[in-house]
Amino acid sequence: MVLYYYYFQRYIIINCFVINLIPIVIKMNKSEKELGALHCLYFIYYSFSTNTDDDFNPSQVRKIINYLNEWTKDSKSSEAIISETMDWIKETNPSKNEGLNIMFSMADYLMKENTFSLIQKELLLLHIRDIARADGTFSEEEKKYHDLLAHHLGLSLRVSSCSTKEIEDSAEEVKRTKIGFRINRS
Repeated sequence: MVLYYYYFQRYIIINCFVINLIPIVIKMNKSEKELGALHCLYFIYYSFSTNTDDDFNPSQVRKIINYLNEWTKDSKSSEAIISETMDWIKETNPSKNEGLNIMFSMADYLMKENTFSLIQKELLLLHIRDIARADGTFSEEEKKYHDLLAHHLGLSLRVSSCSTKEIEDSAEEVKRTKIGFRINRS
């Protein structure tokens, strides 16, 4: 038996813009659950902060939670999204490189689904910069990953010292990963 759940708001208003958060698939079997666009956002924030430098700290965690709450407008929904995404991370246990590849694949997915407007993509990148600075530094490595994320979102926004060609070449090296964003429930 297959059940369908919408456990997050389908439309969210952010700064007077309506965002349509089309789920990847919101299909739940008894033993399996596929996750949606808000889970992708959380994973992008989390993966960026944990895989681009070695200083994942409580100030970054607070920023991530605050920004996810901005998207959901509901802390209980945010808590569920965080819990479900962290369960998936624990189950799949991606390496640093796999986590970054998944992060870029999620950005590609969000881009292809036309889930976000230009302003909302820029807001996501603003959040990424703020999360990166929460530990007191915004390293060149973090800036490069920010620029790669912008590239995957179809934006030419750059903060690193990398040339456009370097960003494009780095984007070509990213392994496209089937997200496989599921939680097994036994």
